[in-house]
Amino acid sequence: MIAWLAYSVADLVVRTVPAPLADRVCVALARLAFHAGIPARHAQEANLARLLGGAPRSAIRARARESFEHFALAFSDFLRLDSIAPETLADAVDVQGEEHLEAARAAGRGVIVLSAHLGNWEWGAAWLAARGPRVHVLARPHASARVERLFRRLRRGWGVAMLPAHAPWREAARVLRRGEWIAVMADRPARGRPSGARPGSACAFAAALARRTGALLLPAVMIHRPGRRYAACFEPALVLEDAPAAVRSHAPGDDVGTLLRAVLKRYPGQWCAFEPVRGALG
Repeated sequence: MIAWLAYSVADLVVRTVPAPLADRVCVALARLAFHAGIPARHAQEANLARLLGGAPRSAIRARARESFEHFALAFSDFLRLDSIAPETLADAVDVQGEEHLEAARAAGRGVIVLSAHLGNWEWGAAWLAARGPRVHVLARPHASARVERLFRRLRRGWGVAMLPAHAPWREAARVLRRGEWIAVMADRPARGRPSGARPGSACAFAAALARRTGALLLPAVMIHRPGRRYAACFEPALVLEDAPAAVRSHAPGDDVGTLLRAVLKRYPGQWCAFEPVRGALG
């Protein structure tokens, strides 16, 4: 109920007041939650302490507070997806590594976009879906059914579909074999893992899925930049060793986790991991 009320207030504010004021209200709510010492704060500080091993406690706390504030701004932008045009979103996004994105599109096969809760991942999914590939998101439903309905409505408006949360493997394989794309967050546990994937490892889940279906693994993040702009950043797609024989292998699937971890270290205040993270990013 508390989460629903907080998100409802944010939704109302974003819809009814000018954007700068709406952002200030959302950030104020985030600061209130941070200073209230909610469990998400403790989880975020523990995650950042592992990520930034050796950093002073004061620095960890500062980055955690920054991540709460960043989440508020990212969420307010997420709510604005309900009222902006595709060209507005496109104009706000710069692309780094576009050749890697286009090479993945030209491959004519399914693609697993492996990312993290960094910057604005919801804008990333909407922006990607607006460019053409059918995007399916593997995400655990929110604990509040009302909040989950809000999230699904906003995603659906941009053509972003949801994979089933409890048994995603079979449907994800079907989607990829149709040449469509799925998005997996490497900083959340993976459910419905196949044999051979380590428990809770989203990177291993994605690698096993890529091996089984011949899909590409495409590391990508959507970073928040000054001036309320974003950068969609893509790395070269990976093809795993036991994909179809005509395709070369570039790197093991778990290397994606190492790559994403390096990006998180560059932007720790934009990492919104509000529950314990394990595996390649933990």
